[in-house]
Amino acid sequence: MRVSLGLGFFFIMLAIAFAACTRAEICLSNQHAVQGRFFSAINTRNDTILNEVSVRGLGNDSLLHANEQVSRLFLPLSFSTDTTAFLIADGTRVDTLWFKHQREHYFISRECGLTWNFNIDSAWFAGTIIDSVYTGNPNVNYGENIENIRIFIR
Repeated sequence: MRVSLGLGFFFIMLAIAFAACTRAEICLSNQHAVQGRFFSAINTRNDTILNEVSVRGLGNDSLLHANEQVSRLFLPLSFSTDTTAFLIADGTRVDTLWFKHQREHYFISRECGLTWNFNIDSAWFAGTIIDSVYTGNPNVNYGENIENIRIFIR
C-alpha cells in the first residue's frame, strides 16, 4: 500500500512540474522574432550555411550569434521603436540589416499578459554580404513558426 501511495504522489508532483514548465515555455516562445534563412544569390534553391558568423542587435548590444555556423536566424524586433537593425559579420565582411516595422499589441493570456505582433514594412542593407532580402511573410505573429524572410548572400 505504501508503494502505491508514494508512486501516486510522485506522478502528481511530476504532472504539476510539467504543467508549470509548459506554461512558462509558451509565454517565452519566439514571440517577436523575424525568422529567416540564408541562401546563395547564385544558387537560390538551396539554403546556405555561413561559417564564423556573428549577429548583433544594434542599439541594444544583444549578441545573437558569436562566430558560429548559421543557416537560420531568429531576429527579435524592437518593442519600443519602429526600426530594428542588426550587424551581421562573416569573417572579415560586415553588413547591416534594417527592418522598418509596425507594432500591434496582442493579448496572450492572464498568465503571459501582452506582447507585440509585427508587420514588416521594408528591409534594407548595406550590401557588403547581403545581395537581397525577400520578405515572403511580413507578419511576425506571436507563437508562429513561419519563415518571414530569405537573405540572399553574395
